[in-house]
Amino acid sequence: MKKIAINVGDLNGIGMQILLACHDELVKICEPYYFIHHSLFQKASKLLKITPKSKINLVEICNENKNYFAFKEEKENCMIYSFSYQASGEIDPNFELNPATLDAKSGAYSFLSFEGASYCTQCFLDALVTLPINKKTWQMAGVEYKGHTEALRAFFKQDAIMMLGCDELYVALYTEHMALREVYKEIKALKLAKFLINFYQCTSFEKIGVLSFNPHASDNGVIGGEEEREIKKAIRMANVFLKDHTIGLQKLENEDFLSQKEKENLHQKNIFINEPLVADTAFTPFALSQCKRLVSMYHDLALAPLKALYFDKSVNVSLNLPIVRTSVDHGTAYDKAYKNIDINLQSYMQAVKSALHFLKIKEKTK
Repeated sequence: MKKIAINVGDLNGIGMQILLACHDELVKICEPYYFIHHSLFQKASKLLKITPKSKINLVEICNENKNYFAFKEEKENCMIYSFSYQASGEIDPNFELNPATLDAKSGAYSFLSFEGASYCTQCFLDALVTLPINKKTWQMAGVEYKGHTEALRAFFKQDAIMMLGCDELYVALYTEHMALREVYKEIKALKLAKFLINFYQCTSFEKIGVLSFNPHASDNGVIGGEEEREIKKAIRMANVFLKDHTIGLQKLENEDFLSQKEKENLHQKNIFINEPLVADTAFTPFALSQCKRLVSMYHDLALAPLKALYFDKSVNVSLNLPIVRTSVDHGTAYDKAYKNIDINLQSYMQAVKSALHFLKIKEKTK
C-alpha cells in the first residue's frame, strides 16, 4: 500500500478528532504516517477519549542538517519514527494544547510539521495529505506564507496550482489569495497559457472550461473586454500547443502563426473549450453536465458555488509539484474542537482517496 504523510494541522482545531476517528478505516486503503510528536499525540487523544484499534505510525520531526527517516521506538500502540531536516525555525513540541484558541506555539508547530512532512514526502513517502491550519496562527508565529500552496511554491521552487473540488466538480484557481483589484494585471495570454498547459498535464482531464473575468464574458467588449481577449488567446495557444508540443509558446504569441497552426490542426479535438464561459451560468446543472472541470481567474468566483454545492466532500489539491498533496477543504472549526460532537469526515477521506488517484496519474505521466 502507498505510504501517505499526514500533516495534523492546527492542534487546537478539529484535525486530531478527524485523524483519530478515521484511522481504522484509513489503514484499509493506505499506510498513514502522522507528523506529530508522541507527547502531543497523547495529549490530544486523551482529551478526545478516542483510541484507534490499529497500530499508528507517528513521525517526530527534528532539526538537523542531515536528511534521514528512520524507525525510533514502539510505545503505546504507536510506531515512532524520526525525520530530520533543516527546519526554518525551532521545533518545540513541549507546549500545552488550548482547544479552540489562537495560539502562536500551535501555529509554529503546525507550519514546521507541514514543512517537514513536505520534504519527507519528496524523499521517502508517496503523497502528502494536510489537515486544516489557521492562517492567523501562522502569522502570529512569524510564518511568512498565507497558506499551504504558497509555502509549497517556496519549498520546491515551482508554480504550484491550487485545485479544489470533487468528482462532480473541480475548479483550478489561476490567482488565489489576491485582492480583486490586482487580478486583472495577471491575466496575460502567455502566462495563462502556461498555467492551462500545466493544469492539463497534471490532471489529464479531457474537457476543461475557462471562466470569464468580466460579467457576461464582457458582452463582446461592452463590459471591459481586454481580459477576455487575453483569456481567448491563452485558450487558443494552449489547445495548439497540446496538439503539437514541438511549437514554442513564444511563437504562438504571434497571431498569424497561431491562426495558421489552428487551421492545420482543425481536425484534432481541443482540450479546452474555445471560448471563455460566462461564469454566472457555468455552475447550473445543465452547464455542469457539459463541463465539470473549470479554471477560474480568481478565488471567490469559483469557490462560492463550489462550496455551496459540494462543501462536505470537496478537497484541496496542489498540482504541478514534485509531490502529490491534497487537503481537506474546510477550516479548523474551533467551535467544534475537542467537544466530542459529530463532525463530517467526508472531506478528509476524500482527500486521501484523491491523493491515491492523483498519484496514479503522476506515475502514468512520468
